[in-house]
Amino acid sequence: MKVCQYTYCREAYQDDRDDCPVCGYPANSLLLSDLPVSSIIDMHQIIPDEEGILELQLQMMEKFGIKEVLLQSVPSKVTSIWGNRKLLEIKQKYGDKFRVSHFLDPRYPPARRRLKQYREKGVKIIKLLPCLGYQPDNPRWDSFWKRMEELKMAAMIHTGFITARHKDEERSSGVYLHSKYGRPIFFDILARKFPNLQFILCHMGGTMWVEEAVQMVNAHENVWGDISGSGIGALRRIIHNHITVDWTKLFWGNDSPPAVYPVNLKLLLHYLKTGNLLDMAPLLLHDNAKHFLENVLHD
Repeated sequence: MKVCQYTYCREAYQDDRDDCPVCGYPANSLLLSDLPVSSIIDMHQIIPDEEGILELQLQMMEKFGIKEVLLQSVPSKVTSIWGNRKLLEIKQKYGDKFRVSHFLDPRYPPARRRLKQYREKGVKIIKLLPCLGYQPDNPRWDSFWKRMEELKMAAMIHTGFITARHKDEERSSGVYLHSKYGRPIFFDILARKFPNLQFILCHMGGTMWVEEAVQMVNAHENVWGDISGSGIGALRRIIHNHITVDWTKLFWGNDSPPAVYPVNLKLLLHYLKTGNLLDMAPLLLHDNAKHFLENVLHD
């Protein structure tokens, strides 16, 4: 038996195959005709700092009918992925194809002032990483969340275990992440305190805290989830364990280099098929995101 070497798959398959029958890695054999939707909105994508990467991103969007992408920002010390400044440049040049987030840490002294500055630039989504070392429901950050609510912004938060792909970046920057702050439950009291602030739980808590994330999405009108990256493992658990979830509040995202779009899409479709839930694909790949961006996240 072989084990798939793709981080978010790791399925076992027969030795006589060259590619994984579940995700297709490394062949990337998915075709546009294989998709059960006519268009896709990617709600969680990164742009690695590599030569020609934006061109490849645009090519993949054309190839798979991806009409809009929400780009995720990163802390300034992260050099391998494009952050606030570069993403804003993309937005200014390709405004009809991309929405951008900006990274911010509530511990940063002028954080509330920065929120207003970002909002004036047209940025409505703030990417937050509590795993940098802070507990988000500490009352000392309430003024930050309140300011976000006043500005009608959305908080997009990493939840779940910190995956191994971050280790090289941690060593090079000297900044190490704390998985313990990746629990969705930290946002329970915040969703209650700030009912008009939208929270998106990236990766749905991963495989460790998926049930916490499901409970949050089901219980709070202002809490949503994405199944990007390690979130595909959360989706697999939801399906395998027959966990009841509000399917109208989940988004799909690639959260990987653009070349991996076909692998991640094929992985999503595989798990939906195993649970006889392929009819949920339009919700996850397009409809929920369209509703959120047009009707929930508005001025």
